[in-house]
Amino acid sequence: MQTQCTMSKGDRARRLLRLHPESWFRGYTIEERDRALLDADNVSFVDYTAGNYVRKLFHMKRGEQFGETDWTVEADDDCKKKVAQAGGAIVGYGPFPDSSIPWVSMTVNTKIKCAKDAGTSWGYLSTHPSNIRIFRGPPNTCPDHPWDAMILRDCHTNSSNFHRIDQIASRKWDILAMKMCEDYDHPWVVVSVKDAGEAARPERDCNDAHECGCIRDPNDGPVGPCGPR
Repeated sequence: MQTQCTMSKGDRARRLLRLHPESWFRGYTIEERDRALLDADNVSFVDYTAGNYVRKLFHMKRGEQFGETDWTVEADDDCKKKVAQAGGAIVGYGPFPDSSIPWVSMTVNTKIKCAKDAGTSWGYLSTHPSNIRIFRGPPNTCPDHPWDAMILRDCHTNSSNFHRIDQIASRKWDILAMKMCEDYDHPWVVVSVKDAGEAARPERDCNDAHECGCIRDPNDGPVGPCGPR
């Protein structure tokens, strides 16, 4: 059994969140699915020691080409703002403006490094901003940089190496990432992954190299790659 002294920072952060979820959720509903993610055992295909992290946003405005934003410390506020504009929940940071930006497509990619027997060394799991909630951490976690939490639900495979592995591609995944001053380039570190049920396997008919999933405008029809919503 791990003690506080032998626990990694990620494990300690998840333990605090598990023991005191109300300090992060701040009145926001804590669902059983959230508790299950906080309590989840390790899944077999993830190497939790390798450094898994929320990697980047792919996004497109009406009439423009796809763009991308790396989720670094410098871009953290901008990425949170984009997620909020596209339907994500941002809790404890103060008001984020409602979207007046005509986002046609947006997705968030998380890079996962794999255990030796997983069949590949890495891959991407992705979801839409509407499946994301970001919670500001309580001040007692760190006086300078509170340990923030991000829950990404219904993540699906978004790289060809993961598409080929049925154990991963046939399922949806919930991810808990936390920001703990660990890495300037990739501040949101994955601390928990949980099987969230069977995944839809839609056709991706847009032939985009990023396969980044669509927030669809019903007036536009399919725009960009068509991952599960």
